[in-house]
Amino acid sequence: MKKSMLIEERIIAVLLCIMVLMVFAQILSRYIFHTSLSHTEELVRYFFVWVTFFGISAAVARKKHPSVAIATSFLPEKFVKWTRIASGVCAVLFAAVILFTGVRVVLLQVRTHQTTAALGMPMWIMGLAIPVCALVLITRVILSGYKLWNGR
Repeated sequence: MKKSMLIEERIIAVLLCIMVLMVFAQILSRYIFHTSLSHTEELVRYFFVWVTFFGISAAVARKKHPSVAIATSFLPEKFVKWTRIASGVCAVLFAAVILFTGVRVVLLQVRTHQTTAALGMPMWIMGLAIPVCALVLITRVILSGYKLWNGR
């Protein structure tokens, strides 16, 4: 049975398609038209950050993250559940630190009116990737822990 796509996977798919098209346009512009589209390089770099952070959340939701799989393979079955729960708690704490720090960085970017180099767009828009995806990650880890706790 095929699982439906997560919202993170849909966002990743769209961003990856856009990234491929922008890199292709950049290659064409350099080698055929002998000019550079500097804004595409910048956007691809920022989209890569979004894809990476959403990928972490999607991996947690699909239970494909590395976590403690190796460690739990050597443990007796009665300890596996608690090890996964402890791993989830650590992941939530780590994501909370990233969320807190990401919010502080975004607020600093807003306060100092930072803009991107090539596009001149507000840097906080790109900086939102960190707190937004950390919040999504926290949600996914908590949902995963809830399902584990209830035996699903």
